[in-house]
Formats: sequence, structure tokens, C-alpha cells
Amino acid sequence: MDLNFINASQNLSDSSGKELYEISNNQETAIANSRIEIENGYFHKTEDVISEMREWLKKK
Repeated sequence: MDLNFINASQNLSDSSGKELYEISNNQETAIANSRIEIENGYFHKTEDVISEMREWLKKK
């Protein structure tokens, strides 16, 4: 997940004053875990993923 996307989503939720969606405890846990992973650098940049996919496709 992209940290900017998460922050933008949170800002939209915070600024609206309403709950946009009800999420389950499992979903809340998954979101919290994802935030920790992002903070610890466990993500890939979009450009890197696309580049890797193109290289892989060239081999096919």
C-alpha cells in the first residue's frame, strides 16, 4: 500500500465527520499491520514493480 494513499484516505475520513465505512476487527488489524510494514520500509515503489514486470514479460 502507498503511504500517501493511506494518509489521504484517513484525512478524508477525519474531515468528513462521518464514518465512511464500518470495518471489522480483522480489517482494522490488517490496516494497522500494513501501516507498521510501511513505516518499516516493507514496500516496493510502483516504478520498481512496473520495471520488474516489464523485464519478466520480456523473458516470456
